[in-house]
Amino acid sequence: MKQNNFRVIRKSSTDLVFHQDKSPPSAIDFEEAILGSIMLESLADHVKTVLLKLRPEYFYKESHQLLLNAIKTLYEHDFPIDILTVTEQCRKNGTLELVGGAYGITMLTSRISSTVNIEFWFRIIYQKFLQREINRIGIQKADIALNDSADVFDLLEDFIAELERLDPLLSETVATTADRLADEMIIEFDSIQVNKSQKLSLPMIVYNLGWPRFDEVISLGKDKIILIAGAASAGKSRFIRTIIYRLLERYPDISVCWISLEDSRQDLLRSYLASKVFISAKHLKSMKYDHSMIDVMKRFTREFQQFDIEFIDQAIRSDDIVTHFVQFCDQRKERFNILVVDNILSLDDQGDFKFDPNGFSNHVMHNLLKCRQKTKGLIIPLHHFNDAQQDKENLQTGYRPILKDMKGSETFRRTPNQVLLINSFNIYKDLMSEFNGAEHDILSHMFIVDTGKNRENKINDSSALIHFFTEMAYDQFWEIPLPDSIQANEKQFINKLKTKTR
Repeated sequence: MKQNNFRVIRKSSTDLVFHQDKSPPSAIDFEEAILGSIMLESLADHVKTVLLKLRPEYFYKESHQLLLNAIKTLYEHDFPIDILTVTEQCRKNGTLELVGGAYGITMLTSRISSTVNIEFWFRIIYQKFLQREINRIGIQKADIALNDSADVFDLLEDFIAELERLDPLLSETVATTADRLADEMIIEFDSIQVNKSQKLSLPMIVYNLGWPRFDEVISLGKDKIILIAGAASAGKSRFIRTIIYRLLERYPDISVCWISLEDSRQDLLRSYLASKVFISAKHLKSMKYDHSMIDVMKRFTREFQQFDIEFIDQAIRSDDIVTHFVQFCDQRKERFNILVVDNILSLDDQGDFKFDPNGFSNHVMHNLLKCRQKTKGLIIPLHHFNDAQQDKENLQTGYRPILKDMKGSETFRRTPNQVLLINSFNIYKDLMSEFNGAEHDILSHMFIVDTGKNRENKINDSSALIHFFTEMAYDQFWEIPLPDSIQANEKQFINKLKTKTR
């Protein structure tokens, strides 16, 4: 793992050297108002919300930091919070004199007539804290930058990482109440369009592909991470291309940021044309095709031109993806934004973790999770199986993958909202040799998506599978309906549940 050679001891924000005509940014009056409000109305919801967000370092004045420590101790032990209990806790902590004694604590509540504006006061002291921290980090890095022995790229990376940790979207613990959650749901209901002729609600948040089983089992929506994993050459990239193009054709509000580290942007356009004119992308690239098709291909190229897609097909790090996708979404606030990363193992971060593959897994998924939290977009990373997936023993189960077959740490398995395991039989020669004739032909075009939630074992759970018949050369996927027997079993199971709950 890369070692940091320029770590410095963090100074208190009150020890920083500012310009002679300026003092460190602070809002002492608001700090006092917040502490006084907590001691007066600690049980009020709006006061408790601020108390949960507060950290001692947000306060500029050291005595206020000590007071908040006493208040936090009381809160963590479910003790009442008021002037007397805070005074007693400070006495136990040995900090009573440092906070101004009992009189100083009492005076903090004397000017509070209402606590209604406490969240506004909190935002002010938080802004002052950010100003002090940015100044502190800048001074430290400026000193290091003057040292010729410092690695400037490591310095820049560390500088950006420290600034990102100040991001309130990530540093705050966001809590909500049942009341607020219900209000949000009512707003969501109000945004639903109604088909008056059929009296059916059509939620705008549902994005379907027109594949019945896929649409039933897999939820393509905002604020999700859906990881697609498969063996090399199994068709993951072709599958995600088909999904994205179907979405773009069906919905006008979709924007895609496409990190393509295996195929060039030109290859992605050719794959779209191949799916329309049934000339393989390979032949399109070689220019060996009937030129009478040129006008047709131009027409589909113009259709492609209407899609809102940004392509990146060069080396990139996962933290740079976060920065880029945040900017991408900021420019498209009212749209359904999708990030595709094809594939994880090609990210530039991997060079930093040559001897720590688990560290790489954790680092990448942390950044993708950060990306989801900041943008509320749909994140679709593509990933690979490890060598154990091709073990000969798996021939008996048709090389059906499980979660543990994915490369990397547990993070890849646990962070996504859903993991889709891809199984394409034609890449396994020993399996294909077991069949001949029509069976062989069918199997060579079979593509299976396993949606079993967190499936750890090789079990026969056919209802978790989505079967496709494919023509890979043209990026074509046709969903195969479930056998009637499975559908009947599902209906029977649902009816049993209804009977038991009556």
